[in-house]
Amino acid sequence: MSNKPPDDDSWRSVPPPPRPPHLPPVPESTERDPRIPEGSADYSAALADSAAYKRGDIAFEELQRRVLARALPPHHLGDAYLMMTPPPPPPGMLSSFNPLRMPGDWRGTWGEVAMTLFAGDITHAEYERLHAAAHPDCRR
Repeated sequence: MSNKPPDDDSWRSVPPPPRPPHLPPVPESTERDPRIPEGSADYSAALADSAAYKRGDIAFEELQRRVLARALPPHHLGDAYLMMTPPPPPPGMLSSFNPLRMPGDWRGTWGEVAMTLFAGDITHAEYERLHAAAHPDCRR
């Protein structure tokens, strides 16, 4: 039995966690953002808001209102997990690595907002402000 991952990205496809019943359903995005690479979970709605903020179309307060309205729960491994630096890809996988590819288990969690940071639409300080407002009890 080999420890080598498959040649395709099928091993990255993890279903999202179940959404807690007390939270409203996540609205389905109708159009996928072109910056999101193939094989990534969709976080277009979060990118649309962060891109509007980056362009200056909305103020930070409006971005925060939209993020909070989405009521994204923490990732089941904790939000600190989202900020862990991944190890370098194994040999032969470097060409398929893309920092904008979101794992499937981040969908419907605070990972969607973390991806807007990785996309360069918000700064780390802005991410921390949003995170503190959305999840005041999370360890940082």
